[in-house]
Amino acid sequence: MTYRLSQMKAVLAAVKKQGISMQKKLFFYFASLICGFLAVVIIILNFAGILNPTNKTFQRLLSAQSEVSLSYIKHNTAKLSANAVSFSQKLSTDIKKTLQINAMSFDDLGNNPTALKAVQSNTYNTVYTYMQLTPASGAFYYLNTTTKPEKGSYSGIYLKFKNLSTENTINTDISMYHGISSVARENKISLNSTWTLETEKGLFREIDEMMEQKNMKTAQEGVMTSLYQLPGTWEHAFFVCAPIVNDKKEIIGVCGFEINSLYFKYIYKNSVSDTEHMVLTVFDETDDSYSGIISEYTAASIISAEGNFKYVPNTPFDLFRINDEKYIGKTQNFSVGESNHYSAVMLPYSYYRYSKYKTQLLIFVIFLLITAAAIVCCSVLSRRYINPIINDIEGLKQGTINKQNLRIPEIVDLLDFLEQNDRDYEQKLSSLEEQKRLAEQEAARIQSELDRIIDKRKKELSDDGVNHFMQNLITLTPREKDVFNLYLEGYSGKEIVEKLGFTNNALKFHNKNIYSKLGVTSRKELMQYAVILKQRNRNE
Repeated sequence: MTYRLSQMKAVLAAVKKQGISMQKKLFFYFASLICGFLAVVIIILNFAGILNPTNKTFQRLLSAQSEVSLSYIKHNTAKLSANAVSFSQKLSTDIKKTLQINAMSFDDLGNNPTALKAVQSNTYNTVYTYMQLTPASGAFYYLNTTTKPEKGSYSGIYLKFKNLSTENTINTDISMYHGISSVARENKISLNSTWTLETEKGLFREIDEMMEQKNMKTAQEGVMTSLYQLPGTWEHAFFVCAPIVNDKKEIIGVCGFEINSLYFKYIYKNSVSDTEHMVLTVFDETDDSYSGIISEYTAASIISAEGNFKYVPNTPFDLFRINDEKYIGKTQNFSVGESNHYSAVMLPYSYYRYSKYKTQLLIFVIFLLITAAAIVCCSVLSRRYINPIINDIEGLKQGTINKQNLRIPEIVDLLDFLEQNDRDYEQKLSSLEEQKRLAEQEAARIQSELDRIIDKRKKELSDDGVNHFMQNLITLTPREKDVFNLYLEGYSGKEIVEKLGFTNNALKFHNKNIYSKLGVTSRKELMQYAVILKQRNRNE
């Protein structure tokens, strides 16, 4: 019974250690332990950032939004570029007709206010029409001529929409930013509060470069300028413009459309996700600095080239710093004609960090709850399933419960198994004891028979021969003693040759010497004396 209880303790210890269920009941206990372990592992992985999906979520969001916004920007700039080229061609025709009617050449327009007024009067409707047809905040053209050659300026018409409140410019009032004031009065439009007659050279780099080319070297196409602050205003804008050429392919001016910061917000806000945090920007690089327009879902603002806007390409997000605010984003290149620009969709870094920590905290809380639930489950299952097992075993040890009263069928099966093992063990033990008794009887019989044979051999062998044998054992050489001892241990001649590394002739030589020294004539006689020697040693 003691043996059986020790086996039961060992089995119970194994159950406790391994968490292995007894059939279906303890399976739930084991499953709870696994859940607790997995919860701890997942929490560790979460803090290591492996399970935090924030980065991938923001990458997908920014990449998708970047593609949508870039497509929208390309569509609008392509339309602006095409309209600019068409605008240029129509202006070229209008200017040609005006010059023909007045029998003048383009060079005659210089320092000639009357002729320039005629040109502006005849081109006003063209500027107005293209301004209405094009998604822009203004339209303009500059001719490479002036009424004030000493100041270095361009003459032309620059019209702007007033008080923009939507991207739809229908029925929106128009003002003249540059141009002859009498042309504005004739067409019943007001002058802009910062109106000037002409535009000074050097304000817009790309326009100056077009003017300086003189001749068209490639096919006529529109380009987009960098961002500029309009002289005398708070407004910032970029232009999509094209050269105006005459019949000789000489560049006589530049025309195009204005996209200011406010209008940029209106036309691009629908291309940005309706999250209040999403930001769209179009910007350029000039002399290792950046400038562009930002359009948020709720507002539009300017990013200047005065050191307040920094852009660092990076992985997985591009990094931006605008004034004191950090952003992450996705940047892509696009071109309008020969001009290259960047578009970027951005999110405030503070929002990204907040979302990341919020996700981490959520995952942490979830797995804390999982861990707590696993611990509670383990505790409940332990009390419900393990404690009854321990109580039954304690009852068996103290004799307060018998097998018929056990509540756990598995323990009953275990006891039956152990009892059967006890019976098998007792049978084997009884069989071994019987075999031992028979072996001892056989050993006693063999010893008695051996003593009888020795006594008989003693009588057959002379005492002088035995004494001679005993006395001359010391005369054997070490090698002869090795051979003699192996004979005593029951080795055959062949086995002695293999063990000592002799040849057969060497063994015969040693046998001859042993026989001669001990006074025997054969191996059989040698073994008879040896048996007597063993018997005498045992008796002594």
